[in-house]
Amino acid sequence: MADWLSITDAAARLTALGDSIDRSTLSRYLKQHAEALPVRREGRSGLVEFEALVVHRRENIRVEQKPAPLLTAPASAGANAVADATAKTQSVGAARKALADAELREMDLAERRRELTPTREVDESGRGSVVLMQSAFDRAIEPMASECAIKYGWNERQVRLVLKSYARIGLDMFHRVMLQHLDAMASEAELVQDDLVEDGALAVTS
Repeated sequence: MADWLSITDAAARLTALGDSIDRSTLSRYLKQHAEALPVRREGRSGLVEFEALVVHRRENIRVEQKPAPLLTAPASAGANAVADATAKTQSVGAARKALADAELREMDLAERRRELTPTREVDESGRGSVVLMQSAFDRAIEPMASECAIKYGWNERQVRLVLKSYARIGLDMFHRVMLQHLDAMASEAELVQDDLVEDGALAVTS
């Protein structure tokens, strides 16, 4: 049965295997190789088949794999094995929390510097653009209809109706496409935010 993991967990497990990679880098890697490594959506999380990911990176990237742990260990080494496993878990958890905190701080700083535009502002600007385009079309239709009537002998009223219909269809198409892009941006932003918060929460409980 395929082992599907979130991008965050997949990055942590790859790192534990010796393929050191953070979540952002892995996310970009999956986008670059989307045909070979499809990401399955489950709620707001993206899942990747871990075994296929390991094979793909082994074939495409030089990774020094850590030797597989022994299935059995001497009884005298049991306490040391437990201590090592606990220390490793705490280390991975601390690293994930540090990464999540750093990315959240980077996003906050970028927004304060106006390098990151909130989706809300993009939405407001887009709606304002629709209003400005409507006004521009309205101003252009009257002289254009008059010019066509004089130049081609067309009925000015009918030309005006055709131009208004054309402008309305164009604005509707633009508005619909703009809303689709805004929805996609909002979903991506929420997914990244949720993943960062999840990383921090998991690290705290580790």
